Amino acid sequence: MGHGTHVAGIACAGGNINKNLYGVAYKSSIAMVKITPRGNINYAKDTLIMRGIKFLIEKTKELNKPLVINLSFSTNDGSHKGSSLFEQYINTVCRLEPISFVVAAGNEGDRAHHVGDIVKEEQSIPINVSQGERGLILQIYKDIINNFTIEIINPSSNSSGKIILDEGYKEVNIGRDKLYIYNTGPKPYNMNGEIIITILPNNDFILSGIWKLNITCKDEYKGKYDIWMPISESLNPNTKFLEPNVYNTLGIPATVENVISVGSYNYLTNTISSFSGRGSLYEKAYLKPDIVAPGEEILSSVPRGRFDTKSGTSMAAPQVAGICALFMQWGVLQGRDPFLYGDRLKYYLLKGARRNRPNLNYPNETWGYGEICAGDSFNILRAEGESREVMVKIRQDKNIEYNRYLIEYDGDIVSKMKTIDYADVFILDEDYAVLIVEEGKEEQLEKDLKEIVYVERNYIFSLTDIDPKETSHINEFHEYPYLNLTGRGVLVGILDTGIDYLNTEFINEDNTTRIERMWDQTDNKGPNPKSIPYGTEYFRDDINKAIKAKLENKNPYDIVPLKDDISHGTKMAGVIGAKGKNPEVKGAAPDCEFAVVKLRPMNEEEMVEQLGHNFVKEPLYDTVSIVTAIKYLYNVGKDLNKPMVIYIPLGSNGGPHDGNTILEKYIDNISNIRGLAVVTGTGNQGESSTHTSGTLQKSGDIKTIELKVGPFEKDLTFGIWCKKPDKVSIGITSPAGENIEKVSAKIKEKEEIDLVFEGSKVFIEYYLPEELTGDELILVKIENIREGIWRFNLIGDLIVNGRYDAWLPQEPIIDKETQFLNSTPYTTIQMPSSSKSILSTSFYNQNNNSILGESSRGYTRDGRIVPDITTGGLNIKTIDNSGRVVMVSGSSAASAIYAGACALMFQWGIVEGNDPTLYAVKLKTYFIRGATRRESDSYPNPEWGYGILNLRGVFENVRSKTNNKRNIFIRIPKFIIK
Repeated sequence: MGHGTHVAGIACAGGNINKNLYGVAYKSSIAMVKITPRGNINYAKDTLIMRGIKFLIEKTKELNKPLVINLSFSTNDGSHKGSSLFEQYINTVCRLEPISFVVAAGNEGDRAHHVGDIVKEEQSIPINVSQGERGLILQIYKDIINNFTIEIINPSSNSSGKIILDEGYKEVNIGRDKLYIYNTGPKPYNMNGEIIITILPNNDFILSGIWKLNITCKDEYKGKYDIWMPISESLNPNTKFLEPNVYNTLGIPATVENVISVGSYNYLTNTISSFSGRGSLYEKAYLKPDIVAPGEEILSSVPRGRFDTKSGTSMAAPQVAGICALFMQWGVLQGRDPFLYGDRLKYYLLKGARRNRPNLNYPNETWGYGEICAGDSFNILRAEGESREVMVKIRQDKNIEYNRYLIEYDGDIVSKMKTIDYADVFILDEDYAVLIVEEGKEEQLEKDLKEIVYVERNYIFSLTDIDPKETSHINEFHEYPYLNLTGRGVLVGILDTGIDYLNTEFINEDNTTRIERMWDQTDNKGPNPKSIPYGTEYFRDDINKAIKAKLENKNPYDIVPLKDDISHGTKMAGVIGAKGKNPEVKGAAPDCEFAVVKLRPMNEEEMVEQLGHNFVKEPLYDTVSIVTAIKYLYNVGKDLNKPMVIYIPLGSNGGPHDGNTILEKYIDNISNIRGLAVVTGTGNQGESSTHTSGTLQKSGDIKTIELKVGPFEKDLTFGIWCKKPDKVSIGITSPAGENIEKVSAKIKEKEEIDLVFEGSKVFIEYYLPEELTGDELILVKIENIREGIWRFNLIGDLIVNGRYDAWLPQEPIIDKETQFLNSTPYTTIQMPSSSKSILSTSFYNQNNNSILGESSRGYTRDGRIVPDITTGGLNIKTIDNSGRVVMVSGSSAASAIYAGACALMFQWGIVEGNDPTLYAVKLKTYFIRGATRRESDSYPNPEWGYGILNLRGVFENVRSKTNNKRNIFIRIPKFIIK
């Protein structure tokens, strides 16, 4: 595998090679112990490691040479307190033998394999199990006097029941898997013992999805608990705790007190490596790691005479081991300090470590005593080291300019706009409009146009894409003789990448189209829609002419050039309403009609202006494009006088997540129209680590948000929302340790801070209050952001409520490695699913009845229940723009089925006259009442809402209400009749 060769090369490569490739101690001798099985780098038994240590000690006595042991292996198997037999053996060796022992801190820092905290009476720990996992081991450690009862719930909602964790062995069936629980009780060398929970499959793999470990502790004294999964090399990458604790992630045996535990940092960016194991926040008797060394992209030897780069704390530790060899040569071999080994040598390394972050308290759980520096450590014998300062420059910011805005207005803005030649306005309704203004003329327009009440920031949306119609009981109504529902007479409006209008699934048997209207926002040839000043609109007759041209072997795109090059819109239209000419892809509403908007994606210039980069390959859309598309579809439904379902397969992490953006309010307004419903999914952000939340307990309290920034990030903007009437200020620590002290909250003012080491610019803007919510918004933008871990300190100036929430932009806008380290999967629903009147759904695995990890969870920031329901969203068959049958999964797919179900309900209620006053809120109530609920779950909940979409359940509920009708007799007084 080359791991041992690479590690040895870092410590002591030498000989007949380029001197630039020499290791630290290039004249040292090597004694190597191979401890892994053939062909497997990831596993080594602790007994083999102990035998290897014994062999090395015996060899150094035989050769009469000083010994430095480097161990670049780690495990999570143990309490991480130095109490295991393995750890105690190493501790004893280090105390008794004249050696220096260097151990890598492990690569578990950002792997989400640890949870731990002060015990509460009830705690629920969500665990995401990836597909293809052959088993899962959890090791629980708790205080002696605490007694635990646990319950494990699998993704299909099967429960293990309450299990008391007393000493001994238990075996429980949980769904199709086996659960083994072993409480060792006190051991001769560890009185706390350990609790081992093992989940194994009866078949090949354990059930994938979200598992829950519920812990109950009724004791008056509440100690602390820790739970670890195996190290990352043993598991699939997405098998992890969904609410992890990044501390106490140091690998064993780096937890042994008298070894030199080495973490990793990036020597190019001078930032801590996100994977580097961290010490415990609670165990203060001795603090780990001891020190950090460069551990990313380290060039060293690999087999067959080559050189290559590798990353990890395995690459950091041998640099320290090499330095130890140099010191022991100077001290022990040359007689200057015969006792320069072990803790004495460790003292000088820690004393001379570079501590370049004046705002950071050393030692700490991340950096230990600082960065290894052989020169300063050596000079500490003669002189004190040097300290450094960080300079921060603060100045006022200038406004950022845009040319399209979503606004709230008051008065006759249209008449006023006729006198202004550098701007135009497109009216959405009596409250909201789209403003188009010449770049650089915004301030002048604010003076000239007093009718503007509020200008909304532009949010960026992406597609939510990553046979459930049977589990939703939709297909059975297509052929049911007494209740034949196919979406007939209902319009479904789609905002997406377009549609392949020539696909036969969207063409009737007489070769006429099922599409009433199409609006191409990307083509300005015209004619544009009425009252909308851009794009090109196509009518049914235009599309029919194009279909006829194709049948005559002519070019249909000469007539209607609209194409769906990306295919997402075609796929979603197929899920909603494919005709079923190919029975495999029959949609939920196969007789509905369509109105389609091909959305205008942001161009490269706009992406650079708003994101700071243009590397996003998937299409991104702004708020203006979406809201004008909704307005267009609303107009189409009104013109044709047909009930309409507007389907939005898009989501954004921007906004307050409480329904108060102009887009969401506009959706609320049009949802008050009879026969119109807007449908969306909650998104795919459940396990994206893009949301964090917490509570400031009192004024003066400080909470820290830790943000890991990926290597390809350039500019990053995100918002921190605090509940009114709280007032919160912010301070920032960069990965290089530059400290921005508290920037006091000031109304409508922006601070710009230049970071010297990173070369980044930080903009902090306070909205006190934010206009639409009344809450506080702290808008943070960092230009030229650097990779590493950023810390944002929230300081409570005035705390009444204390709740804060922060959201990063969604993938693909940000680097997939950019994430909050203290994230939560809850309140990850995307805008516009937090609208008060929209119909929203999460998605689940309809094959095993379990929620999918990617599915965004509720509730809204203001505590409303979202999603309404959940819909199957895994491997749904549909068609693409080439006519092939393909599979789609995710929020888009699930919400497309929900939109199809809405079309069937509008047919039943309005087209067929069973409920002529069917509004969106009433439609939502029908689905909630008819939802299927798993027996062991409590409803509503953030994952499933009120339950699983079940159209049969809707009509069974309607029937029961109808059958229970009774006559009511009311005695009316005679004076009223008179």
